[in-house]
Amino acid sequence: MARYRVLRLITWLPRGGIERKIVAVLPRLDRNLFEAHLCCIRERGPLADELEQQGIPVHVVPFRTRWDVKGLRALAELVKRERIDLIHAHMYRANTPATALKLAGLEVAVVGHYHNIGTWESWRQRFLDRFLANKRDMNLAVSEAVRQDVLRTLQLPEEKVRVLHNGVDLEEFHPVEPTQRMQLREELGLPRNATVVVMAARFVSQKNHTWVVANIEPVMDEHPDLVVAFAGTGPEEARVRQQAAASRHANRFLFLGQRPDIANVLAAADISILPSSREGFSNAILESLACGLPVIASRVGGNAEVLVSGENGFLLDMHDAAPAPLPDRGQFLAALRLLAGDAEKRTKMGQAALATARRFSLDTMVEATSRLYLELLSR
Repeated sequence: MARYRVLRLITWLPRGGIERKIVAVLPRLDRNLFEAHLCCIRERGPLADELEQQGIPVHVVPFRTRWDVKGLRALAELVKRERIDLIHAHMYRANTPATALKLAGLEVAVVGHYHNIGTWESWRQRFLDRFLANKRDMNLAVSEAVRQDVLRTLQLPEEKVRVLHNGVDLEEFHPVEPTQRMQLREELGLPRNATVVVMAARFVSQKNHTWVVANIEPVMDEHPDLVVAFAGTGPEEARVRQQAAASRHANRFLFLGQRPDIANVLAAADISILPSSREGFSNAILESLACGLPVIASRVGGNAEVLVSGENGFLLDMHDAAPAPLPDRGQFLAALRLLAGDAEKRTKMGQAALATARRFSLDTMVEATSRLYLELLSR
């Protein structure tokens, strides 16, 4: 029988980066030490079935608002019924009710997890979260950049916030042999002999898909074999499709949709790009590195904690713009020209990318999570 019962608390389980990481980590916790549960406070989401298939119970306690009294009571009943020892909540919407239970007198350790920079929507949220974060047993940040943002914004003591870097599953994400690569391209509808630039990201404004389409054409002019493959879905997709269709290289922008086999997409590509205006600690970057791809990404959030310009990719400086900062266009084009025109350089940087990915493995993340839980539960 497990010594401790742990509950992960989150809004719901869509196929997003945060949620996929939870689904990867929970089943890997030592079941002699931990019995893991997950609770959604909105609805289940498509990843819930995957988690249950791996033996992790998924509960749903709907909250109409963050302070839904009926929801709080139901969550408290769940915690008592399952004899939960520790709640590990993700993001403001789940961090808030988790901490409320502790304030209400439940004997449970509470961890709040921050996944991005500047996520508070108003001064009221910042004021409330400053109070709540001080009451938690620990607060986690996915990168040192996010940690510093939380410390600065919430004015917390240094010891109240630690970094828990995301990890990548090296068994799922890895390079493939050239023959398998060609086979994957055929299955995905990618040109066999093209230089494939992949962007694996939700179609939301902060990822800057429209900026890519608007700025990449000069390199496409110079490299007729270069294609851009977008993997993902989201509210901005229709707009980006329309923009790409109006480009003189319309047939070289490929839209792959939501991919459960994203590891195959990355393994089939040559270069990965992520010119976001905001990131916490990108799973897409880690997964690209693990597949041996050099990555061109914005110098935002925790990207500089994993990428070194000229070694495993390139970091793009940011410039102020409305409504959000944008990457340096000249640096983007220079990096892409270099990689598109030099297969040997891509291979060398890909080897460095693999070495980086090994330092950020999923196993390392699971071990760090276990150590934290044991530390907090032994207090």
